[in-house]
Amino acid sequence: MSASLPPPLPSCTPHPSGDGAPGFLAPLLKSVLLVCLVTAALWAVLALIAIPLSGSEALQALLTDENLHWLPGWVHWLLTHPVLANVLLCVSSLVGVLACWGMLRRWRWAWGSFVALLAITAVLNGVVVWGVDDAFRHLLAQLPAETYSLEILQLRRDLRVLRVIWGVLMGLTAAAFAVLHGWLIVRLCAPDVRALFRR
Repeated sequence: MSASLPPPLPSCTPHPSGDGAPGFLAPLLKSVLLVCLVTAALWAVLALIAIPLSGSEALQALLTDENLHWLPGWVHWLLTHPVLANVLLCVSSLVGVLACWGMLRRWRWAWGSFVALLAITAVLNGVVVWGVDDAFRHLLAQLPAETYSLEILQLRRDLRVLRVIWGVLMGLTAAAFAVLHGWLIVRLCAPDVRALFRR
């Protein structure tokens, strides 16, 4: 009596959906849609919180504090326009929601918007890395260049180590997402995917 063969392993290759779309497309769009919805709600809540805080005396005193003149210009702008910053971020998340929803309905404009958002997000990740490094640079520049204080010397060393650690971690993360977004853009621009979006 011959031994029965084990059942074949399931294939890891994504199967096309009913309209011929690659199997990865719908899960990708639904997951990004969920992330965009959550982040849009988060930015909306933060914008509402920022409305009373933006006119508070504590924030105005902070903005006029001479001890904080060293802060980078972009940090000053965020502190001066907290409501606008959160509204812009909320709108960008809503644009992502519309792009994902339109892609699920196979609309051509949504395909272009989604590809553009992938490219813009990859660039903005690099901008965030630069912004964090810029903040560390401004902070280190405020420490006395020549000092005998052991506390300040230790603080400078700690800040330099933190700058390197954060720079490496955030740089690698931004690079990984840039590669992922680049691959997605190439895949979404393939003829078999573009052919799905003709409306």
